[in-house]
Amino acid sequence: MVMSGSNKIKISGIVKIKDLVLISVLGVSDRPGIAGEVMSALGENNINVVYISEGSNADDSADIYFCIKKDDLDKVKNILKDYFEKIKTRDIKYDTDVVIIGVYGPHFREKPAIAGRFFRALGSEHVNILSISTSISTISCVISKNDLDRTKKAIDKVFEIPK
Repeated sequence: MVMSGSNKIKISGIVKIKDLVLISVLGVSDRPGIAGEVMSALGENNINVVYISEGSNADDSADIYFCIKKDDLDKVKNILKDYFEKIKTRDIKYDTDVVIIGVYGPHFREKPAIAGRFFRALGSEHVNILSISTSISTISCVISKNDLDRTKKAIDKVFEIPK
């Protein structure tokens, strides 16, 4: 999907964070407070979480996705091993060498086409999105580090990026 400059959506910029690990905690009990317990366990051990997404499943379980710096991986594995012996979880996956990339503001809540164009552009470049998170002014996703150049190319096709 190639667009002319006049069809591009104006954005304030691109967010990019490298050298991350995406941790997928799959099939935990979907109950109030579970995300707070996981994030508190990490925070109490001085682990900074730079990305969080959670979703419920049809079987009354939930999946929690979060990113940490690669340097913290061994410490996080130990924390999660100890923590998840206490509660049931189907699996914990670790995707290394991932990047968070996204576009931000202004006024995204007033522009309904942004998410569709962003995700369609990544798809047209064969970029597999591992996780998605949004806010009022930002659309972010986690991708493989190997997809970064294609992702930048896709973003440039549909968004007018300030110089």
